[in-house]
Amino acid sequence: MTDIIEIIKKASQEAEEQRSPSDILFGVVININPLEIQVEQKLVLTNEFFILTKNVIDYDVNIDLNWDTDNKSLSANHSHDIDGNIQVTSIISPNEDNQKITNEIDSNLSIQNKEIDISHNHTILGTKKITIHNALKQNDKVILLQQRGGQKFIVLDKIY
Repeated sequence: MTDIIEIIKKASQEAEEQRSPSDILFGVVININPLEIQVEQKLVLTNEFFILTKNVIDYDVNIDLNWDTDNKSLSANHSHDIDGNIQVTSIISPNEDNQKITNEIDSNLSIQNKEIDISHNHTILGTKKITIHNALKQNDKVILLQQRGGQKFIVLDKIY
């Protein structure tokens, strides 16, 4: 009779495991190199037990860029004012009587306002590799999925 009860218990336990193929655990990163995560209060898992997802590692990704920067303007508008007199003195040569001819010209000169627009923008186009910085850090809280019947733990993500 005891054998039948044990068989029923074992069958029940296997059925339960089939319905729940994994367990969810929560842990804290206590060391980075080598990676160690403490789950529960006593169990410390080490690097060989982990399967890491992109959510907990640094990785590179290529992105396509196609945009125009904002238009930037620099005003170089300016003007100059010149005030002054121009005097021209002419002497005729040869000149027997030392005659002089003096021409005087009075004038105010002004240079008109010059408007210069040097606004511009840039087009950024192409493919660029960027790094996503998701690596685990000490004291990060994480959620893990324990593989049923195995010794592997998938580190799913950080908890914020």
